[in-house]
Amino acid sequence: MKMKLFSSKTSPFARKVRLVIHELELDGLVEEILTDTGGGDPEFLAANPLAQIPALITEKGEALPGSDLIIEYLQTRGGTLTSLARGSARWAQLRRRNLAEGILEAAVSALLESRRPEGEKSPAWVQRKTEAITRSLDVLELEADQLLPGTPSVVEIGVAAALGYLDFRFPALDWRSSRPALAAWYAVFAERTSMLKTTPGL
Repeated sequence: MKMKLFSSKTSPFARKVRLVIHELELDGLVEEILTDTGGGDPEFLAANPLAQIPALITEKGEALPGSDLIIEYLQTRGGTLTSLARGSARWAQLRRRNLAEGILEAAVSALLESRRPEGEKSPAWVQRKTEAITRSLDVLELEADQLLPGTPSVVEIGVAAALGYLDFRFPALDWRSSRPALAAWYAVFAERTSMLKTTPGL
């Protein structure tokens, strides 16, 4: 029995998990199920009562909701991601991971707000989220030299998923224009097989 991943080709949170699956070479052990979160699939809702993707059902039938929990589990199944550092360097890495996660959350929030009916949208909300994204990108630019160029950790996976999502949904943001170091790192990382196989929409 394979693991079941309830997923989406456009969700950046699902992409984080899909990236890890490819990096750990677990493709053959996971069945990806494209899921409509509003479709009422009972198996999906049992895996994640919050009706959010991604959600994973392990071979043993254990339900794991949320990308970070799933990624933690997948790392016990095979392959290798680079381990996080110890001591103060670890907290810096985790801070970058959390900034990347915050970028994703802000971007998704801004996207959903922009899709609300006319008269119900809040431009101020979108602006607030956009400013949060740009501030976080500025921090990542300053620390781009700390992002690993080779085998990634969960930090690089998160940052790459965030930048890829901005390219996909917010090209007008043009995040590269004032962040050459971050852009240079991403240009290399984006050529990894895992990134090419998980391009949003494919």
